[in-house]
Amino acid sequence: MKHLQELLLGAAFLLLLLMLTSVDGEPIKSSHGHHAHHHHHHHHHKKKHGGHHSHHLSVYGFGDPFESNGRWLQDENDQCNCGLIVQKLKKLREKVLMVVGSFDKLLKVQVDLRNIKNMLKNIDLSLTTLGGYISSSESQIAYLEDQTSSISLALSRAKADAVHLITKENLIESLGPVKSSTDSPPLEELDEIVYSSCQDRRIVKTGVYKIYVNITKSMYVLCSLDFGQNAWTVIQNRFDGSETFFRPWNHYKLGFGYFGYGEYWLGLENIYTLMSGREYELLILLEDFEGKFAYAKYKYFRIEGEKDDYKLVKLHGYIGNAGNSLQDAEGMKFSTYDRDNDKSSENCAQENHGGWWYKSCGDSNLNGAYRKEYLHDQTGMFWKEFRGLNYSLKRSRIMIRNRKDHYHHHHKPHYQHHGYHRIEEETGDYDAEPEYEPTIFEVEF
Repeated sequence: MKHLQELLLGAAFLLLLLMLTSVDGEPIKSSHGHHAHHHHHHHHHKKKHGGHHSHHLSVYGFGDPFESNGRWLQDENDQCNCGLIVQKLKKLREKVLMVVGSFDKLLKVQVDLRNIKNMLKNIDLSLTTLGGYISSSESQIAYLEDQTSSISLALSRAKADAVHLITKENLIESLGPVKSSTDSPPLEELDEIVYSSCQDRRIVKTGVYKIYVNITKSMYVLCSLDFGQNAWTVIQNRFDGSETFFRPWNHYKLGFGYFGYGEYWLGLENIYTLMSGREYELLILLEDFEGKFAYAKYKYFRIEGEKDDYKLVKLHGYIGNAGNSLQDAEGMKFSTYDRDNDKSSENCAQENHGGWWYKSCGDSNLNGAYRKEYLHDQTGMFWKEFRGLNYSLKRSRIMIRNRKDHYHHHHKPHYQHHGYHRIEEETGDYDAEPEYEPTIFEVEF
């Protein structure tokens, strides 16, 4: 009996070994009689493919077991328990896919961490650079503070010296000359020429000169010798907007700006004093932002004094190509935003941002705000008949000269005066272009 059990156990072990060998080598068939045939078929199949395993037959040559209909065995039967194996393989497949997905997420996180690291490096570099700028700025501020302190100290000393000098001069004037070896030598007065006017014979080229306004007062002005035969005194000069012209009455009366060298208004009182008792001409030069020049010349020009609010009492004899856009100003008093003398119900100086001989509110506004070309209002430097009310000009220059003083000769070639003589002969031809040099505005300030 015991031998029979050992025999059955050995037979079962042999059968199991046979099954394992069959699984390792070839598939198990339901009939053992087909084993040799299948072996031959498999051998033939290997020869057909050149003795190489195909890559898509990945598990025992029977397709991908991870496919939904994949099987470990080609002809499984009810006794092999293959259904359970398939279920386990499906669960294994899900776990493998889960692990692969986790690896993908891990790679993405790694890329994000690398990007964040690079960003932090850039921020650190930017902060380092900013720190350098801040340090440099602090050193510059400290340097400027030192310079400011030095300038302030120098100004204080200069002021004290000036006060001391004035006191000393007053004492000398009151006590008379004091002869003492300790006294410093007397101050020598600067030997500067003061000319009678821009039409002084000694002035031979355009530039800034000191001229007499009256017997006691002199001031710097720009004398222009580039237009025509005679010299002109510039009473208004505008070219870059560096000076604001929206000012009160007192400023327009006394004058403002950097006389001669920059933008300026000579002052109504100075203009009136210069012209007192003599006949004067008026010349206005204009330029737009496209480089086109125009001029308006009036043979007769005169204003009254402050008691009549510097009324423009005489303006006629127009010649030029800019258009006669100042004619409606004749007979008008000068207006500023704090002294409204115009004929309009509105304050023209306030509306046009300037000071002028406004009527209602006028066809010209050369003391208006400095703008760039076209506007939606009438606050700019406009001359209606040249570029319209809504075009603000680039440059303007208003000049006067004594009509009787025509003795100005500079020994220049005759062609430079030809254009002026032609203009004098013209009577109101707006298209007459003056043959002055193109450098009419090109004055070194």
